[in-house]
Amino acid sequence: MLNVKDVCKTFNAGTINEKRALVNVNLHLAPGDFVTVIGGNGAGKSTLMNMVAGVYPIDSGVIELDGKDISLLSEPARAKYLGRVFQDPMMGTAADMQIVENLAMAKRRGKARTLAWGVTKAEKDEYAERLRELGLGLEKRLTSKVGLLSGGQRQALTLLMATLTEPKLLLLDEHTAALDPKTAAKVLELTEKIVSEHHLTTLMVTHNMNDAIRLGNRLIMMHEGRIIYDVAGEKKRALTVADLLQKFEEVSGGELANDRMLLS
Repeated sequence: MLNVKDVCKTFNAGTINEKRALVNVNLHLAPGDFVTVIGGNGAGKSTLMNMVAGVYPIDSGVIELDGKDISLLSEPARAKYLGRVFQDPMMGTAADMQIVENLAMAKRRGKARTLAWGVTKAEKDEYAERLRELGLGLEKRLTSKVGLLSGGQRQALTLLMATLTEPKLLLLDEHTAALDPKTAAKVLELTEKIVSEHHLTTLMVTHNMNDAIRLGNRLIMMHEGRIIYDVAGEKKRALTVADLLQKFEEVSGGELANDRMLLS
């Protein structure tokens, strides 16, 4: 479903602030893969996700999605193929618009706009049913402004919006990092449910090593813009946090210096 071939990205090239963010990265995701991505600060995790989403142009290499070369497509042009949930619950939704209006926009992502009636009764019924599945009572608040929701409710809504049209690839960029532990656990539970039910190909960046081990069928570790460890199946399920820390030290030659990851 996703092929990243020899992708490189350097920021501020030729200056004192030069940063090699991605170095000849190769990654293949088969349809239905749920891959978790971990690594220290500056490892290249979010940069990889931004390259796939088209936020920044790649310096070299190729990115293919479902057999289509999207390397030169703009971020808006890629949006119809991708669903994305950001770390900040304030992103991904329009705070001053109603829940139903946000869902209607998500439903029409990548489609031509017309002068037809904005939101039909059939759509409202569909949105209410999908919201009911979240178990947060949002199906009773269709006309509420999104800005009035809590961080967890908003992130759950963003997750639903990102998957409403079943994207070819779902990108989760530390989407529970800004939430309290109880709320984060609820959003992760919803993530597992939605990804499993719709068989979505998913790439999830996380700083929580326990979550990275528990979720998905595959785990990759990044360091200094490279993928240094890639494990799947039974080997992944047998991993412990201690195993990951040991593997990081083996392949990187140093200890993991990331308080968020270690404290999680």
